[in-house]
Amino acid sequence: MLPGKLPNGMSILGDADITSRCRCVNKPGSYMIFPRANRVEHNLPGFKGVQAQVLATPQHGAKFVEHELWVHPNGCTVRPRDEDFEQFFFVLEGELQFSYAGGSLQKMVRGSFTWLPPHCAYEFVNNGSERCRVVWIRRRYEEVAGIAIPAPIFAHESDVPGEPCDTYWEKHLTPYESMGFDMGINFQIFDAGVYFPYVEAHVMEHGLYMVDGCGLYFLNNDLIEVQKDDFIYMAPYCPQFYYAMGWEKSSYLLYKDVNRDYTQDL
Repeated sequence: MLPGKLPNGMSILGDADITSRCRCVNKPGSYMIFPRANRVEHNLPGFKGVQAQVLATPQHGAKFVEHELWVHPNGCTVRPRDEDFEQFFFVLEGELQFSYAGGSLQKMVRGSFTWLPPHCAYEFVNNGSERCRVVWIRRRYEEVAGIAIPAPIFAHESDVPGEPCDTYWEKHLTPYESMGFDMGINFQIFDAGVYFPYVEAHVMEHGLYMVDGCGLYFLNNDLIEVQKDDFIYMAPYCPQFYYAMGWEKSSYLLYKDVNRDYTQDL
């Protein structure tokens, strides 16, 4: 064996800087940058041929759970799933056959999404030959007397009109102008060179998935490069600011808690 070489041919010296290339940052109580390169896959009960990258959970302080699901060819739910939680699914790539109680079987492609209220049973299968990647978000719905729980939504992000919001375009994939929704899901689109008009800080926590492009995120006085497929968790009141870089548009899927008065933990 040559000096400085491992049996598989990998150079010891050539990989000595592997830690310096790590972009994962975890600052509990403030924010987390979770690039694809640092994530590991898990198996979850109730699925077959499906792996999950666990992105946000209460173990990190979040009041929601977010996964990226890898639904491999023939991967599926093993039976209809009826859960206590409201749920949101967004397809990043590939195709999925999806159905829910009271709805017909629907084909989901890149950009398709669905929101389901609690106890709306659903199932899905990947009948294609390629892996399907899906963002999956769940939280416990907070009922309010006199406000009806909304009906399920099935649509594509291109069906939702974009509205100018400060310096960028914003699509509300859940129409949280209605007080029935406590899960706000935005699809936000930025031209290259566009940035927030000010540094935001607010009570809402965020789960942010970079769908396209790249940029700089200012988080609690740290300036960090982010790119496609990065996940960012932002805790309540974390100061935040985004600047879109590169030559193409950037976009991200953003979860936030909305329309409730935060007294549930008193």
